Amino acid sequence: MDLIIPNKTDLIVNDKSKELMERVSTGLPAIQNQTRIFDRQNSQTTLTLTTLTMLSGQSPMRMMRQIMAEIEKRQSALYEAQYNLAKSKSKLEKLLDRKDDLNSVEEANAIKLQHSITMIENKANGSLKDIAILMDSYDSIKKNNDIDNWSEEDFEQEEKAHHTRRGFELLYRNLIEYGRGKEASLEYLQQYGVHAQIAIAEVTGYITLVNELVARGDKITSLHLEDFLDEMKDKYSSSANEVSKRLFGKSDITNKEYMTLIGEGK
Repeated sequence: MDLIIPNKTDLIVNDKSKELMERVSTGLPAIQNQTRIFDRQNSQTTLTLTTLTMLSGQSPMRMMRQIMAEIEKRQSALYEAQYNLAKSKSKLEKLLDRKDDLNSVEEANAIKLQHSITMIENKANGSLKDIAILMDSYDSIKKNNDIDNWSEEDFEQEEKAHHTRRGFELLYRNLIEYGRGKEASLEYLQQYGVHAQIAIAEVTGYITLVNELVARGDKITSLHLEDFLDEMKDKYSSSANEVSKRLFGKSDITNKEYMTLIGEGK
């Protein structure tokens, strides 16, 4: 439905400033049209490279879980937008039924409602774009990591490895920023069975290696660090099983009966 009030869509500005009124009236449509490009909070790049790895690092399972959480938030936003859009359109339709008999307040309200409808539609479109982007990222992560159907059980099996890797990542940041391991990072690693002094020795050795590469003029990217963290994960993630055995008498502390198992044959 095209909800436009004939001759009533100009901005209400002070007539004393004719130049200002003309400038805004002629320039605003182009700005409004360009604004539609940015109808969501983040760019595709920020959403995929920042939001999905924030606080989780580059764990495929955790990134996919984050994707599901982000999609759920945007679904809720769409439902809310749908409700608000229906309310605004209903109010505007009532005013349009008597558009030739509106007082100045009602006329201003009609213009405000029309603008609100446009903004809601733009934001809803932005949420749809985000969902599509997130779904693409989800499919790419599955393909890149050779993941087919996965379940809560699969997620849990990767958790010890993720936390071990994350602990080394935080310790690395501590050492390059403060020159020492902070208590929280060392406790984190110990919770997953990694000896604090061994962890410091491993990370210190890596930092020394990188310093040598930099001094030599070698160009490296963050992927060099990610490879090191993967190596630490593979080398030390089994340490968490020893902690589980010490505390609970068994290496696997998850209960599959409490899990929602999804996928063929599960």
